[in-house]
Amino acid sequence: MTRITIATAALLATTSIAQAGGLDRSGQSISPLFDEAGTTSLSFSYVNPNLTGDDSIATQGSYDAGESYTNTTLSYANTVNDKFSYAVIADQPFGADIFYNDDPTTSALGGTTADLGADAISFVGRYKINERFSVFGGLRAQNAGGRVVLNGIAYANALGARAGAVGLGEAVATAAQTPGAANQAAAQAILAALGDEAGTAFAGVASGNDATAALEAQLNAAGFGTAVATAQGTFGAVSTNFGPSGGYEVEIEDDWGLGYTFGVAYEIPEIALRFAATYHSEVSHNTTGVEQSILFGPGEIDGDIDFATPQSVNLEFQTGLNQKTLLLASMRWTDWDDFDVVPELLGTDLADIEDSYTWNLGVARRFTDNLVGLASIRYEKANDNETVSPLGPTDGLIGLSLGVRYTADNLNVSGGINYTKIGDANPGVAGNPVASFEDNSAVGVGLRVAYKF
Repeated sequence: MTRITIATAALLATTSIAQAGGLDRSGQSISPLFDEAGTTSLSFSYVNPNLTGDDSIATQGSYDAGESYTNTTLSYANTVNDKFSYAVIADQPFGADIFYNDDPTTSALGGTTADLGADAISFVGRYKINERFSVFGGLRAQNAGGRVVLNGIAYANALGARAGAVGLGEAVATAAQTPGAANQAAAQAILAALGDEAGTAFAGVASGNDATAALEAQLNAAGFGTAVATAQGTFGAVSTNFGPSGGYEVEIEDDWGLGYTFGVAYEIPEIALRFAATYHSEVSHNTTGVEQSILFGPGEIDGDIDFATPQSVNLEFQTGLNQKTLLLASMRWTDWDDFDVVPELLGTDLADIEDSYTWNLGVARRFTDNLVGLASIRYEKANDNETVSPLGPTDGLIGLSLGVRYTADNLNVSGGINYTKIGDANPGVAGNPVASFEDNSAVGVGLRVAYKF
């Protein structure tokens, strides 16, 4: 019973949606490590998210932003002796498929795209200390890359304002540092009053924001009228031409990185009880990003991008309730707070994502010697932030999975379906909400085939 239900639970995990836990996909379960010796398994899932939303600012954009995707996991488990066993696991742990299908010249986010992915292969060895305790660990090689496009009026205005603010800020800073300059004292007073908010304030002046009208008047009075006019001219040129020229695009070249996994397990085989705690390290990538935008002039420009996919912790528990029923539970924490992708020329984070805690609770039931069924509930608490990244326009979820597994000699075939209600969210640019996504969902189906040689 134990092996059957473990495999079924692993299948249902493959139907989780991409928006669960930021860009989480496979869940990085190490359950194949506990398969029978000589077992090879292949899992395949298809997920179709329904992510629709509308602009919440003056623009009139309407989007169906969720792109369907597939996810594949391949594993092989075997033993060396009574104490040592191992598993090789190939999976696709992270990814994003987003496209805001509207006109970038009339909508806040039209044309914004994310096509990101990671493929990993792990070797995990397990040492049995005794019949109940074991430790495990290994290495994980990961290849990651993709393409991101930022477009639409919201990005045009935000990046145009930032471009205009650069020259204005430099003019004020130069005057503040120039002894004898006629407006040195005024420049110093302006910078002292603004503090760390100087960049944001100058961006407001560049865009003609009413909230910074008093600062604009102060700058003009202090002799920075030409710098203000230049900043506003830069904003006008960028905001007008950004969308029609394709916005901002970066192609992140594929790169291999190395991480590690370790954990402990406790088992009582007589009652099918097992608890496993697993830590997955972050994986660092140092690669090239090919950037292009009117912000930087014509043509493509190569720059450096350093990023790390997040560390995570998985807690997985199961115990028999009776001869035919097994309780399963799990929790996954993913450290998205430290996930930063900052292209060299753009100079700002492409994806600002919060940490996630994802919970699963399920029951497996044996109907016959060959047939096992499983039902599970998946929950992720909403962070309730004012805005979320447009590359992941969701906040929390709750889902139901149903699956069955049929066994015939050494062959096991499993199938499952998942329905998930996705939490409402407000995609934002430069900290301001620009769209509203409500009443969304996703459907996933999965198939797992395992054979013991």
